[in-house]
Amino acid sequence: MQKTKTNDNAPPPQRRRIDYLSSRLIVECHPGDGQEPLHLFRWWKRIFELLDLPLYDPNHHIDRTHFRCLCNMFHASLKRMPKDLKGKFTQFPHPNHPSLASLFRRCYELYEIDPTKAPTIFFIKEGDHEAGGRMEIKYAMKIVGAGRDKTTIHGDGFRIEGTKEEGTEVDMQDMTINGASESGLSAYNGLSWLCDSMTFTQCGQFGVWAKNTRGRLINCVITECRLSGIACGPKALIELEGAQTKVDGNVKSGNSYLYGLSTCDTSSRIHLLFPLTQESVSTTNAGGGNYGGKGEIAIVDNDGNTIESINESTE
Repeated sequence: MQKTKTNDNAPPPQRRRIDYLSSRLIVECHPGDGQEPLHLFRWWKRIFELLDLPLYDPNHHIDRTHFRCLCNMFHASLKRMPKDLKGKFTQFPHPNHPSLASLFRRCYELYEIDPTKAPTIFFIKEGDHEAGGRMEIKYAMKIVGAGRDKTTIHGDGFRIEGTKEEGTEVDMQDMTINGASESGLSAYNGLSWLCDSMTFTQCGQFGVWAKNTRGRLINCVITECRLSGIACGPKALIELEGAQTKVDGNVKSGNSYLYGLSTCDTSSRIHLLFPLTQESVSTTNAGGGNYGGKGEIAIVDNDGNTIESINESTE
């Protein structure tokens, strides 16, 4: 019987199938030249959907960014990045930095040398991450997690400083700060800031503390912190909005001069966007109670105007 010849160097069947598919699904592509392989774009869109990759999920922009950079075919097949997420970016975990604090320090060093070379977008991927020290933010940027139930930062909180500039701010979203040794977020004499869909929990001091700055908390949860959930210092304004906003179970220290929502000075202001109220937002806080202090805790309407109680009609 004649023995069939075999090629010992031939790739295994599975590898051959992959090579066959890739040779037909990935071709040289120059979008805009009028010869785009539109049928292949459709195939890749369908493949990404069937693989259930999170490339269309707004909380996974970093994955989409990487895939779009791999080749023109992926770049053309995947949805474009939102305008507010275009620019120089970096991510954590990072091969050269064991901690978030280290990465932020390096980026600020670059910013001092040449602001155009410093990343302005930070993606923090899914997982539990150690801060490795206070995470100091000193220039305008956007920091994006994979979701408050997916990205958790332990150890220390964020501190926002920087130079105040009209139209610039620090934008943070979709993460949890757990067990910060001091405050989960502290903002001093610097940039305006916005936190969206974040949780601050079990912080050693305040959940959020601000002085001489302006910030917004949208759908944020502040819970089980040792001192006040939100503490508004001199010349500061903190605005709260969103149906998921909650300040609950704070002032674990029991200090009677602290509240769930605390204003620390006559120039301190906490505004709750209508229909939020002090009673609906701040609950079961110990110490002095759910809200109080020396400043203003007011409800505001949808235009940002303060809603005040009056004794008689002004008409």
